[in-house]
Amino acid sequence: MKFIDLTGKRFGRLTVIERSAFQSSPIHPEWLCQCDCGNETLVRGQHLRNGNTKSCGCLKDEKTGLRRRTHGATTTRLAKIWYGIRKRCHNHNDKSWERYGGRGIRLCDEWQTFEPFRDWALANGYADDLTIDRIDNDKGYEPDNCQWITKSENSKKGAT
Repeated sequence: MKFIDLTGKRFGRLTVIERSAFQSSPIHPEWLCQCDCGNETLVRGQHLRNGNTKSCGCLKDEKTGLRRRTHGATTTRLAKIWYGIRKRCHNHNDKSWERYGGRGIRLCDEWQTFEPFRDWALANGYADDLTIDRIDNDKGYEPDNCQWITKSENSKKGAT
């Protein structure tokens, strides 16, 4: 078997430092590599050459983190308002569903994802002391039918 020296070569984020003195298999040489993140790791030469290993594991962690990352506002009051709207309009098990989804009140297609709802809210006067209000209670949650008002304004509106 021909020996291929990988010392100094770069594979993804890994730079090969030297062949490892501690081999788990005589037919599969392992190489000590320095990752761009600073970690050192042992990698089989064949895994470097065929592209199966490109980092010490940090690349996978970064990609997983990016996939799991949402809009970054999950715990904000505005996101909780949006989740509440979705729940009462679409979840048959929600205690308020009969008064909303059960009578045809829906969340518009544009607001099925949080970001467009957030952008509309911030451009249309959202503040932490306000509540969302449907101008026409027989229509759904959509930009032309919603506004931000105080809780006391909302109470007065319900009393009329």
